[in-house]
Amino acid sequence: MANNNNKSTAFVVDDEPMIASTLELILISEGFDARSFVDPLDVLSATEFVRPDLLVTDFMMPSMSGIELAIQVTKRCPDCKVLLISGQICREDLNALGYEFPLLRKPVHPHMLIETIKGLVEPVAR
Repeated sequence: MANNNNKSTAFVVDDEPMIASTLELILISEGFDARSFVDPLDVLSATEFVRPDLLVTDFMMPSMSGIELAIQVTKRCPDCKVLLISGQICREDLNALGYEFPLLRKPVHPHMLIETIKGLVEPVAR
């Protein structure tokens, strides 16, 4: 769901604050209304007030895995697209777990991030 300024809303989650804020800035530069988080539990709280169109989340985090977060967010926001990012898990591991969420390996080049996101969501307003 686009917010009132016609931008798609994106939540970015990584337990490393620098990565979370950098991803947020990349998405803002591409026309998203993006917000970064370091704690997945804060994302769940935020979905009570804002329904994101996109969730970009790290796979490995201390309080909750990216998969667990993605499942919870998509239950609350069924139209939300999900992109997982991980330096440790690979596509085969994810498939073995029975999930179909797209996955990018860290480090992620901004161009690859944006191209992958464009494949997931409709073009955003500029």
